[in-house]
Amino acid sequence: HKDVLRHLRRLTPTLQSFGTRQTTVSQAEAEAETRRLGEAEEEGHLRDESERAAVREGAIEKKREEQELALAESRMRMLDHTAGNVTLETMLAAGMHLGHSAALWNPLNLGYIFGEREGIHIINLERTIAELRRAAHLVGKVAYHGGIILFSGVRKEQRQIAVDAALHADQYYMSRRWVAGTLTNAASVLGNVQKVRYVGDVWDVDEAREFAAHETPAQRVRRMNVSPRHARYLRGIEEEKARLRDEEAAASTYKPDLIVALNPIESATMLAEARRAFVPTVGIVDTNCNPRRVTYAIPCNDDSVRAVSIVAGVLARAARDGLELRRHRLRAAAEQHNAAAVARAAAVSQRPASLRDEASPE
Repeated sequence: HKDVLRHLRRLTPTLQSFGTRQTTVSQAEAEAETRRLGEAEEEGHLRDESERAAVREGAIEKKREEQELALAESRMRMLDHTAGNVTLETMLAAGMHLGHSAALWNPLNLGYIFGEREGIHIINLERTIAELRRAAHLVGKVAYHGGIILFSGVRKEQRQIAVDAALHADQYYMSRRWVAGTLTNAASVLGNVQKVRYVGDVWDVDEAREFAAHETPAQRVRRMNVSPRHARYLRGIEEEKARLRDEEAAASTYKPDLIVALNPIESATMLAEARRAFVPTVGIVDTNCNPRRVTYAIPCNDDSVRAVSIVAGVLARAARDGLELRRHRLRAAAEQHNAAAVARAAAVSQRPASLRDEASPE
């Protein structure tokens, strides 16, 4: 027994070290397994989060597309309205009768106001529909005679309405800020008149001769002592002046024959220039707006997108109908002219040879 105990006593440190190593390896493997499981769980969680985010973004994008499609369809439906089929029920449903607060009203709109309810002015829709039909008749006549109609919508929610109305009527639109001087000072805004004015300070030959008759000796000496470099500079300016004159003569600008302003308050500069340029205007006038800013006022709620869409649709449809009548008339006139030419040619061909020679252009 003593020998066995002595042998076991010698083996105890070895067994203890082996057990420690086994315990260390087991702990390391357990920690590695735990770490691996945590990473896998975190990766799966992140994957699930990314999938959920993708699904959420897809749903949002789909909803946005549906809303845009619904708005486009709504705008297209608004363009189907005409001055003849628009009704008071449609105008009431669009909120065209709602004005601004009674404290913000303009006294010049007294004839367009039906009454007041809870501090809000109510617009008389009978006057609205009468003025709308009057404006539609005007727009149709302008388009029938080949006039240029400009649809203006500066507000963010009215820009697309102005674009759709102009495209439907085959006319022009403006959906951004009006550049001051576009009508009253078009040459300076759209051309190179600033350069022309600068170059225009250089004398012409006749102006130089006229000045030489009245110049002083000191001015004459200063004019005669021109360096070659300065002379080349003057010749270059003269060439630039001639080129700009040719460009200005070749350029042509057009002003509209009628302006449709969907928001006259924000378009005050444009309406003022149109008044000075003798361009008639049609505008949506709310109870807080001065109706004298436009030539033909349409009392209506300018804050309602549906109301503005109905007004723009009626006017665009009127312009399109007038343009189609004009095209039909021109086509009929061309056909009549061709038929008359054919009849004249047939009549000439049936004449005797001698009379045919006399009737020939030669």
